[in-house]
Amino acid sequence: MENQTSCLFCGSTNIRESFYPGVQFNHKVFMYHECNECLLNFNIPLLTNEDYAALYPVNYHDEFYFKTEKKYAKQLAIAKKYPAIKTFVDYGCGDAGLLNILSINGYHCIGIEYNIDLVKRLRDKYPAIQFFTVEEFYQQTQRYDCIHLGDVLEHMTAPNDILKGLREKLNTNGYLFVEGPIEHNATLGYWVRRTFLKARKKRNPQRQVPGNPYHTFLANRKNQLAMLKRNNLEQTYFKVYETGWPFPEKFKDVKSVRGFIEYIIAGISVAISFFSPAIGNRFYYIGQRTN
Repeated sequence: MENQTSCLFCGSTNIRESFYPGVQFNHKVFMYHECNECLLNFNIPLLTNEDYAALYPVNYHDEFYFKTEKKYAKQLAIAKKYPAIKTFVDYGCGDAGLLNILSINGYHCIGIEYNIDLVKRLRDKYPAIQFFTVEEFYQQTQRYDCIHLGDVLEHMTAPNDILKGLREKLNTNGYLFVEGPIEHNATLGYWVRRTFLKARKKRNPQRQVPGNPYHTFLANRKNQLAMLKRNNLEQTYFKVYETGWPFPEKFKDVKSVRGFIEYIIAGISVAISFFSPAIGNRFYYIGQRTN
């Protein structure tokens, strides 16, 4: 799939190079391109299995998950809105913190991860929860009330295929619970970053920087919802909210004058989002399987 030239969401081949610099990673240069139809930004080339292995080493989950403890109060509150949900799958469960909270609250929980060593580690830590590798999960015939994707979909090179496969693992009236970034949605923070990057791209079109292309695509509110709808899901819950990321969200994280300016911008951006339900760089979504 390295020569992907069509939009990962809508399939259009009407695309152009985006305003981001090239990202140097694993002896390649990844360039974001923008779909002229739905405005999704996505990387060319797409990540290969070799790239994924380099991007997510063994210590990745220790660095990004096990070191921090989250409360997951919002996710629990959303799940409780749906009394029919008894079985809950977390696809890409990370440290299984969400599943632990749900299990304590009476849900039958199943965690799915790609790394077999992580799966074994989670089985030892949480014996009351079932854990499977992706391969084991798809080999089973069992279906579930709810499947959750938390900050997972944007890492995938074939998001429509992932949703199609997961939809078939839902019960007839099951729910898909998705949360994650919509980094190209309308916010002050996004507008500032876009303006700065466009100006820099104009001055130096060939600019490249070393980095980690974690997010295969960058979505907005409209194209994300349209993509989910195309996968035969009926929206039953949707909420957008704003965080300061990628700018500093706490004053203690400010290390320079530029950082202080970004911190102020982040604060204003979050404040503005309270006045509009469409403004924000993250979302919660519940969609019910339709026939």
